[in-house]
Amino acid sequence: MSAKELFDQFSVDGPNGKSLSLPQFITILSPFENDLPKQSYSLLYLIADRDAKGYVTEEDWLKFTDTLTAKDGEFKLLFNLIRKNPESNKLGYDECLNQLNNLNKAIDANYQQKKIKLNWTYFNQFFQPYGEIEYSDFITLINYLPVTKLIGNFEILANKKGTIDSNELNELLMNNLYHKLSKNLKQNLNSLPEFFNKDEFTLSNVLFIYNCLNKVDLINETIANTPPTTQDKKDILINKQDLYNHLNDHLLKSSNFKPVSIVELDLLFHLINKNEETIPRKDLISFLNPNYNNNLPSLYSIFEHPAAQPVQDDNFSLWPIFDSLYSFFLGSIAGCIGATVVYPIDLVKTRMQAQRHKAAYKNSLDCFKKIVKNEGLKGLYSGLAAQLVGVAPEKAIKLTVNDLVRKIGTNDDDNSITMPWEILAGSSAGACQVIFTNPLEIVKIRLQMQGGSQNKVLKPGEIPHKKLTAGQIIKTLGVKGLYKGASACLLRDVPFSAIYFPTYANLKYLLFDFDPSNPNKKHRLDSWQLLISGALAGAPAAFFTTPADVIKTRLQVEQKKGETKYNGIAHAFKTILKEEGVGAFFKGSLARVFRSSPQFGFTLASYELLQNLFPLHPPNTKESNFKAISGYPGVYSLTNDQVYNGRDTRTIYLNQQKLFKQNGLIANNNSEKLNDALVKIPAEYVYKSQDTIKLLLDVDYKFGNFNYDSYINYIKKF
Repeated sequence: MSAKELFDQFSVDGPNGKSLSLPQFITILSPFENDLPKQSYSLLYLIADRDAKGYVTEEDWLKFTDTLTAKDGEFKLLFNLIRKNPESNKLGYDECLNQLNNLNKAIDANYQQKKIKLNWTYFNQFFQPYGEIEYSDFITLINYLPVTKLIGNFEILANKKGTIDSNELNELLMNNLYHKLSKNLKQNLNSLPEFFNKDEFTLSNVLFIYNCLNKVDLINETIANTPPTTQDKKDILINKQDLYNHLNDHLLKSSNFKPVSIVELDLLFHLINKNEETIPRKDLISFLNPNYNNNLPSLYSIFEHPAAQPVQDDNFSLWPIFDSLYSFFLGSIAGCIGATVVYPIDLVKTRMQAQRHKAAYKNSLDCFKKIVKNEGLKGLYSGLAAQLVGVAPEKAIKLTVNDLVRKIGTNDDDNSITMPWEILAGSSAGACQVIFTNPLEIVKIRLQMQGGSQNKVLKPGEIPHKKLTAGQIIKTLGVKGLYKGASACLLRDVPFSAIYFPTYANLKYLLFDFDPSNPNKKHRLDSWQLLISGALAGAPAAFFTTPADVIKTRLQVEQKKGETKYNGIAHAFKTILKEEGVGAFFKGSLARVFRSSPQFGFTLASYELLQNLFPLHPPNTKESNFKAISGYPGVYSLTNDQVYNGRDTRTIYLNQQKLFKQNGLIANNNSEKLNDALVKIPAEYVYKSQDTIKLLLDVDYKFGNFNYDSYINYIKKF
């Protein structure tokens, strides 16, 4: 989105035409909370309002963003603020001093400038010998001003005694380094007397602290690039001695790496956690990097927001078809894996549910033993081939439909989904799978029951049953016969999937903190975590749908002579209840739970692992080459493509309705369909604005108090 489009989206009509108010201006440049005072952005508003009108026009905004995004834009904006004559390339000492005084007076009308109180003892030396400096000299002034102010401040506080106390030390550091330190680090500065074991501090002590804190960025960059010891680890532990050895490695020295002493690391580790020699990397960086908390939402909005994902530009695209085929193919493989693992348990379950009064098997374990004894290990896999032929499309369509409906019901803004949508997705998946499940089940049951029939003792004159192949069974049944008991199959599969899929999704979140839409949660689970989630979700789904499974099995199994023939679900239910009692509806329930739980555990785990191994969108995977990366991936999980591609076009994507509501803004008439509207802010607007504010606070920490009232005071008086 261009600067002009942003202006049109945020501006409101006023007496003087369209303009940006201060809240609108700040919302664009600082959409997230950070450690910088929001009110200080009023200084940038003052810079943008070139003619001191009291508002920012489109022309003002375009000129401001052009300067901001230019090379050294932060320094140019600051130079333009302090220089009174825009035509001049030079800045005089008196001109600079007067402008800084005017800004302070706008903040506090009672401000009285006294050179000794200005705390800039060496300030005038930057302008010698000519009393004025050029733009390049101004950059030098800004870069070296913090340390010269620190020394000047110390001399004023120490006076003739040459030392300052702990309260003065804390005040000195907070006034000069407040905007450069993280919130966590600032809170621990009061522990410095404990580190030095004294209450009076020399200039050498102050410069040691400053030098140590000045190396925070270097250390932060180094540990952010440190790879985890294994691919599965989300974070690593940083040991102080190991960090020292790494920072002083000869290879780093050959690159002219700044030396870091062990005493400096002692101080840093003391400020972070004085009792520990080893600290998790993310904890360490949360202390070292003042942008850490701000980066979590902003980097998500740049790289992970749905609008940031690659899309097809063609008017007609086959991508959705490829997406479905991809899910279908992986689902087929996953289904075959899951079915093969638990097939012997399924065979036992079928034999148990099919038997009526004259029970051949006492229980599931007895059934298993007799099958192995009479039919061998091969008998445990009787009918597996037919099962795999059907299970591939069955599981594939089930997983694909569930994914498809979940995508439809997912909120695009925060990637959340409500429970009714989760249940609908599961139910839809269960209903669609019956197309494949019913023929598969009836053929599988007939094949599984043949093993049991062959091993019974024949009566005199009784002709043994011929063992049929899957093809012969299909030919015998015909199309109509293959869908016998389909309504019972629906009665089982729809509630099963309605229970299973929502339970699986929520177990991953509750047990293992899995939430891909939340940058603070896990985005990937280990194999065992997927397996446990799938297995636990399968247990209640299998148990509560066992009665429907019993009815389905009875309808689909071939009736023997003398056995009651069932004429439908209702008739089967009444007959079983009358002849065998309520317990009959839970025959094989244990075997069904032990079959369904691991089967779906293996199926879902295999499906998600296959998606990770063979991603449909490789550029958006989370693996990173740490050696080629600069600073980001170890902490924020960004890839090389994300870091290095499109640097000049990085965009922060935000929902306009939420952004306006959070900042108390009212949409203008240009904002159509506010609920669906996106705000697209160039990332450099946000980060270069932060850098400009930090430079202003380097000049004078009191500029952090410059607010809207200060802005009005300034344009009225100066």
